[in-house]
Amino acid sequence: MSQYFYPQHGKATTPLGSCGKFKEVYTERPNAMCVLVAIVLICCVSVVSLSLPAQLCSQLEQLELENRQLKEGVPGAAGPHVDGELLRLQAENTALQKNMAALQERYGKEAVRPSAVSEGQGDPPGDVLPISLSPMPLAEVELKWEMEREEKKLLWEQLQGLESSKQAETSRLQEELAKLSEKLKKKQESFCRLQTEKETLFNDSRNKIEELQQRKEADLKAQLARTQKLQQELEAANQSLAELRDQRQGERLEHAAALRALQDQIQTAKTQELNMLREQNTELAAELKHRQADYEELMGQKDDLNSQLQESLRANSRLLEQLQEMGQEKEQLIQDLQEARKSAEKRKVMLDELAMETLQEKSQHKEELGAVRLRHEKEMLGVRARYERELRELHEDKKRQEEELRGQIREEKARTRELENLQHTVEELQAQVHSMDGAKGWFERRLKEAEESLLQQEQEQEETLKQCREQHAAELKGKEEELQNVRDQLQQAQEERDGHVKTISNLKQEVKDTVDGQRILEKKGSAVLKDLKRQLHLERKRADKLQERLQEILTNSKSRTGLEELVLSEMNSPSRTQTGDSSSVSSFSYREILKEKESSAIPARSLSSSPQAQPPRPAELSDEEVAELFQRLAETQQEKWMLEEKVKHLEVSSASMAEDLCRKSAIIETYVMDSRIDVSVAAGHTDRSGLGSVLRDLVKPGDENLREMNKKLQNMLEEQLTKNMHLHKDMEVLSQEIVRLSKECVGSPDPDLEPGEAN
Repeated sequence: MSQYFYPQHGKATTPLGSCGKFKEVYTERPNAMCVLVAIVLICCVSVVSLSLPAQLCSQLEQLELENRQLKEGVPGAAGPHVDGELLRLQAENTALQKNMAALQERYGKEAVRPSAVSEGQGDPPGDVLPISLSPMPLAEVELKWEMEREEKKLLWEQLQGLESSKQAETSRLQEELAKLSEKLKKKQESFCRLQTEKETLFNDSRNKIEELQQRKEADLKAQLARTQKLQQELEAANQSLAELRDQRQGERLEHAAALRALQDQIQTAKTQELNMLREQNTELAAELKHRQADYEELMGQKDDLNSQLQESLRANSRLLEQLQEMGQEKEQLIQDLQEARKSAEKRKVMLDELAMETLQEKSQHKEELGAVRLRHEKEMLGVRARYERELRELHEDKKRQEEELRGQIREEKARTRELENLQHTVEELQAQVHSMDGAKGWFERRLKEAEESLLQQEQEQEETLKQCREQHAAELKGKEEELQNVRDQLQQAQEERDGHVKTISNLKQEVKDTVDGQRILEKKGSAVLKDLKRQLHLERKRADKLQERLQEILTNSKSRTGLEELVLSEMNSPSRTQTGDSSSVSSFSYREILKEKESSAIPARSLSSSPQAQPPRPAELSDEEVAELFQRLAETQQEKWMLEEKVKHLEVSSASMAEDLCRKSAIIETYVMDSRIDVSVAAGHTDRSGLGSVLRDLVKPGDENLREMNKKLQNMLEEQLTKNMHLHKDMEVLSQEIVRLSKECVGSPDPDLEPGEAN
């Protein structure tokens, strides 16, 4: 069975010859598919090349990788061999199944036969064996025939599936071609729109950069003014702080001296009061003795009355002394109040200088002090008036009583004998003495109340003084905190100023770096442009020379050797090798595929290194075919050179445009995108710093570069449109060739099946 499809097992029979065309088409199909995929990729590259230049290089590299992978992934000789084995095994399996069914039927028929026939013979196994072995060659032939028929059926089914898949693929390619043409139109429109957007963005970025510069200058001026103002405020705060410290130190010394003076005064007052009380006690004791002596001279009964009168006088004298002491204490309190008023006025002036915030509190304190002073004065006046009134009453009573006593004494001297009548007056006097004792107790209670009120006032004064000190300490602490806050703000402003200075220096350095990079890029671009112009000039000269020589060779068809020398010199020239190495995917066309197919039939020629060596020409080609081949070769070579030049120009322009776009986008992102637009900046600022001038100088060359880039893009668009027209023509030729191949593939299996069925 293997000799029908695999020649290595034997000679090829008629089925192999009948299926030869199908095998050729089947083995050559991967190459055709690769060609189709490559052309589709070329169309995709031509359409994508009109998109943004930044994506062009990456897409070209990706397409080259895909093309290389497709070329490397072409199936080898093992693929058809495995498919043939699979088909053969499937056919053999079906044929064996059919033979098994036939053998089972035959075995059933033989088992039905009567056993009598076999019993009459002497040696039944010997007779049955030839009968069973006789039809074996026929069964083998039938098995082979079944296998061939099943294989042909399977091959026909595969062929039908391949034709349907090929038709679907051609329709899909046509749809993709229509979609690509639509995408090309859209890309052209988007390209024009992007061009206008780029111009608007460029103008906006230039305006934004100018506004940014003006705003930065205004911010810098405001920052400088703020720092100067803060420095002045800091100096004034330091001066005021030193003055406040001096004033606080003086006030502390004054308060300490005042406290010491008050303590001394209190101590002296206490000692004076004790001395006065002692003197008064001695005086009162002497007076009492004197009164007692006087009363002893009188009647014995009057001694008690005299002693009581002396006690009342002593109490009156004590009251007078207490009144005098109260007057002195009042004067001392008035002096203390005056001193407190003076200190309060000084404190008020000082606190007014420190902060106007405490004015209300001090006024309230002053009002409270005035109210306390007025209240104290009113109380003292009331007490004084009451004491004076009581003293006047006591004096009047005393005078009256003295007069009465004198009269009584005179009467008693005159009427010493009438002592019994005076008993009633003694009782009255005793009652008066008792009343005087009550008045004495009341006066003592009032004295204690006055002392308690004085102590309370002293405590209140001490509390107010303590509160004033605490308030003063709190105010000092608050002022120190405010001073610390001012210092922190100054330090923060200094840090912000340093940060602004650093950012300005960084921006200047970045602008300088961008200017240097632009100059380097301009130098590189000018050098590359000169090199390209020189190469273009050389290639034009060489193309003109080749065109002239081709015209001469075409006019003179007999000069074969000159044409061959021309081809060999062009093939061995360094420019030919260079352009062949530098050709891109976009120079791939269907004409080169046809040329490679036709040239694959020609045997290999040994080319020498010298351009004068003439290679041997095959004898089976005529002169017309050779001339046509050379003409086609020259045309394809010229087209290839043109396409290579266009691709080089496209790559250079796209690379430069990508670099330009990246640089401009970085500048816009650095100076425009990250900054906010300040509308309140006045338009009258005409002064520009070094950064503004550098940015303006950086933007001005961009206009010229933009004009040059627009011209280059227009030229590139025209070249791309012409390239797309050529690619459309190549696609039409390719579609015609695919239709022809499909027709051949469809028509080839019919004559192959007839010999198989005949066999």
